[in-house]
Amino acid sequence: VTNIKLDKIERELAGRAIPMVLVSTPGLYASEQGGGSGDVRLNIRGFNQTEIAVMIDGIPMNDMENGWVYWSNWFGLNSVTRNIQVQRGLGASKLAVPSVGGTVNILTKGIDAKEGGVIKQEFSPEANYLSTSFGYTTKSLKIGKFHIAGEYRCQEGIIESTAAKGFFYYTKWQKQIRDHVLGITVFDAPQEHEQRKYQAGIAFTDYEFAHSEGIDTTSL
Repeated sequence: VTNIKLDKIERELAGRAIPMVLVSTPGLYASEQGGGSGDVRLNIRGFNQTEIAVMIDGIPMNDMENGWVYWSNWFGLNSVTRNIQVQRGLGASKLAVPSVGGTVNILTKGIDAKEGGVIKQEFSPEANYLSTSFGYTTKSLKIGKFHIAGEYRCQEGIIESTAAKGFFYYTKWQKQIRDHVLGITVFDAPQEHEQRKYQAGIAFTDYEFAHSEGIDTTSL
């Protein structure tokens, strides 16, 4: 089991998807596939994401149909992440999760978190990448404690057909009642992004040249 602490996440993650901060973890491999925004591949000991249980605060996040994980849905979650737990190998769980290869549990800030917030802005001229994010934890109020995060990002992409824009928001409410903690979490990530996972023919970039060379362009 490996625990990725908050200081490592803040120091190394930057504008990348969450799995990219795990590349130094033994037995784990993560790579950006070159497709759309957030299209990241995660492997633990050779098992792909369909055989890895990915959770947020212990709640399974794998797709219920094919077990896949869409990391673009959580691109602003790092603002409220406390640490990331990685377990390699099969784990014993009462939940119906695909934990054959391992388990990745992203733990967000809890009831014991101190009041405070952060605002970050990232920019890269190489892909016209712009990101603005914030995270804030309130003090303990009579109605409970709130953890709020949001991020907006847009980019043209380094290569053609990888443009993206999207917004992420996250709200977590917690109330301690004696020895128990009641919590409600709401998050969403409306987004639009292109995807370039497959090779494109020459007609995709230069229709006239393809036509002059006798290449079939009727399907375009």
